[in-house]
Amino acid sequence: MKFRIRFAHQIVGIFVLLAILGIAAILILLGINQRWFAKDYYFWSTFRSAGGLSVGMPIRLKGFEIGKLSGISLTNDNMVEIEFFIMDTYYDKVLPNSVLELSSNPLGLGGGMFFHPGKGPAGPLPEFSYIPSMDLDVGKQLVEKGLVDRSTGEDPIGAVIASIGPILVQVDTTLLSIEEMVDSLNSSIKGEGPGPLSAVINDLETTTGQINSVLENLDRVVANVEELTGGMTDPTGLVKKLLDPKGTVATILDDDNQLYDEIIQSVEDLNRIIAELGEFVAFMNATQPQISGVLETGRDALDQGKDVLEAVKNNPLLRRGIPEKLEQPTTFQSFRDEDF
Repeated sequence: MKFRIRFAHQIVGIFVLLAILGIAAILILLGINQRWFAKDYYFWSTFRSAGGLSVGMPIRLKGFEIGKLSGISLTNDNMVEIEFFIMDTYYDKVLPNSVLELSSNPLGLGGGMFFHPGKGPAGPLPEFSYIPSMDLDVGKQLVEKGLVDRSTGEDPIGAVIASIGPILVQVDTTLLSIEEMVDSLNSSIKGEGPGPLSAVINDLETTTGQINSVLENLDRVVANVEELTGGMTDPTGLVKKLLDPKGTVATILDDDNQLYDEIIQSVEDLNRIIAELGEFVAFMNATQPQISGVLETGRDALDQGKDVLEAVKNNPLLRRGIPEKLEQPTTFQSFRDEDF
């Protein structure tokens, strides 16, 4: 007796239909997972260089991948133009004042393209809009004005390395201030600067010259006194000269007050020099706190620079990162090397 299955064709058709439905379901799930049916919103931006950029590079927001880089091209003005898309799930994050940031570090960790949304209640930007990058001044100005919701906790290594930049800038600023202060002190010591110390130095030089003139006059007076004392050792000759109508005393007394005027002028010059010395001493006493403040500021700046350099030196990321410089032996011998 021949065995037959009733409704065999119907059963086979059902299995084939189930298989087709299963394959279709798998393809649909695969397409959903691969976002075959999702809409992507495209935007564009510009960078100064294509270094670190690549097609297919993911764009992240707070650790979530929200899009990818789809194209890179070079414009006529030698700027790098990129095209990227944002998934429809995160399209509402593309707000006005949003920026792109290309992060990289020497260790090769934590880099990539980051999207920072703008602040404000406005709706998302239309598709194909321009999103500035922090590689240009436009993006940096938006961040400085506080119009960007920029997260700093996405890349801890990059954040540590980025924090070194302001420290080095502070070191450069401190060293520049020290250099300017040293130049100012040198100019003031030379009497060429505009500050009060230069005026003090110039007044000191003037006063020193006047004192030298007074000392020269005093030397001449002493020489005259010695000559007069030598003449007084011979009473006979001195009396004869004093009584002689044509002698020195008569000539001095009969000079129309010329000697008297010169003596008065010398006394006035001496009084003026003494007054200037008093003014100079008073000025030095008044400017002593300013000079002390300048020296104290310089010492504080040197201490801060030393602390900053010590902090940079102790940073574990930079440890052993700076090669030691080998000292080049010199052919000249210092005076300290001589035997005494």
